[in-house]
Amino acid sequence: DAIRKEMEVAVAVGCSHIVINSGAKSEAFLKSRFPGLPPQSFIHYGNYIGETLRIASGMHIPNVTMGIMIGKAVKLAEGYLDTHSRSVVMNRNFIADLAVSAGCSPGAVESIGTLTMARELRTALSPDDFSLLSAAIVQKCSNVCGTVYPASGVPGNLELILVEEA
Repeated sequence: DAIRKEMEVAVAVGCSHIVINSGAKSEAFLKSRFPGLPPQSFIHYGNYIGETLRIASGMHIPNVTMGIMIGKAVKLAEGYLDTHSRSVVMNRNFIADLAVSAGCSPGAVESIGTLTMARELRTALSPDDFSLLSAAIVQKCSNVCGTVYPASGVPGNLELILVEEA
């Protein structure tokens, strides 16, 4: 309900571009990327990515940018629209398979098997491997999000930005 109310306020003040994010850290990063947008354009989704996108689609919001940190991104890429840890945990096998399909080195795939948290990917992988893997993760996230935004017959543009840990 809070997400819906925030979007209603954003639409009421004339926002045609909504920037959804998981919380304060990602919002601060995104506000620096979109300094011309009013504060009402920035809405937290917490873990409820799917529901947030459904609301945006139902309200016919034409432009949505989603900022997402790597931990939530790997869960979303696997198909989970609710990324709360009570619902889903990081799946190293999924990430390793994605790394293989993205063309990452064998060393990267081996490193993935030792991770305890997805945020370790940035430091565990070489910059080239991380770049390949993160592009694959963002593409998978985009595919998953496309199942709920925009709704069939409703125009809409979704941009995903992988937000660095602060």
